Amino acid sequence: MKKVTAIICGKNKRAAAMREEIELNLLPHFQLVTYITKKNTATQIAREEALKGTDVILSVGGDGTANEVVNGLVFENSDISKLPALAVIPFGTGNDLSRTIHAGFNYKKLIEKINNDDYIIADVASASYTNHEGQRETRFFVNIADIGLGPSVITKAEKLAKKMSGSLSYMLSAVATLFSPPKMNIRLITDDFSIECPMSIICVANGIYFGSGFGISPYSKIDDGLLDVVFIKKLTTAQFVSQIKKIRQSKLVFADQVSYRKTDKCRIESVGEREMEIELDGELVGTTPIDVKIFSSSVKFFVDTK
Repeated sequence: MKKVTAIICGKNKRAAAMREEIELNLLPHFQLVTYITKKNTATQIAREEALKGTDVILSVGGDGTANEVVNGLVFENSDISKLPALAVIPFGTGNDLSRTIHAGFNYKKLIEKINNDDYIIADVASASYTNHEGQRETRFFVNIADIGLGPSVITKAEKLAKKMSGSLSYMLSAVATLFSPPKMNIRLITDDFSIECPMSIICVANGIYFGSGFGISPYSKIDDGLLDVVFIKKLTTAQFVSQIKKIRQSKLVFADQVSYRKTDKCRIESVGEREMEIELDGELVGTTPIDVKIFSSSVKFFVDTK
């Protein structure tokens, strides 16, 4: 019988009820251990459970919880054959990684996939940036790093969350940001391309979605060994709203202001005195400059569990 460890986001008020649901559905089939996280404990739990030999880690939360779990499992030159496989149940605010990998609450399908080792070998990216204490720091991410729209939405949502639900605060913050798009001067450098210009959004994508359902990078694949860099040049409010509708629908935008590039590494710098805030899988982690590179075939992922 396989060993499964469920790591449940403790910020969610329904965490205890979710633990009961998971135990009800999975205990008859696996050796199951469940944890409800406190702040920033998912990484440590994932690492300790991996060392104990768990076969599967179930990340029950949003993008931030999955990011913490990945950072507990993956490191440079890690041996993927010795790592647990990772499954996700969407239980957060944004759940953008879950959209990319089609994760859901179909326990029957999840049980079958775990028992059959029916996973894909996915990529993970590393990001080196300046953290909020002014030190250089490196973290792994599996979905998206972005500058501009995402950090603006998160900053607004954190202020509104004290007055309303997380999902509503996120939605209202996204709408407010659409009508006041961020403006920044950015330099993007890859091995075969560089540009310096005013931008509203720049994303380095391994997954497709960010910002709670915006399909910023429609053709991204988490197992192709490449990053997709998407950047939108400085737009007026009207231009921004017209383009963001297509992005919301996960469609490619054929416009002079929107560009798509594939690479295995890149550097993003702020031009001028003001460094820009960085979002990494739904969390504000620090500021530019940021160096990103892909680590192909780094983690085993269960997908299509809706």
